[in-house]
Amino acid sequence: MNDRQLVLDAVRQMPDRASLTEILDELRLLASVKEGLAQSDRGEGSAQEEVVKILDEWITKSSGRHAA
Repeated sequence: MNDRQLVLDAVRQMPDRASLTEILDELRLLASVKEGLAQSDRGEGSAQEEVVKILDEWITKSSGRHAA
């Protein structure tokens, strides 16, 4: 599926009352996911264990708590 079709499908699935901001947020998320998948296909990215460690550190710094 090409990018244009992805955008059209995403917008069609949103509620009729979706604001322009909500639509743009959804499209940004779609673009980020697509880029993340492309990075993964290229062997780029981080191992799950590394991501969990980074997330735990971020949560600890922002809230003083540890992730579950």
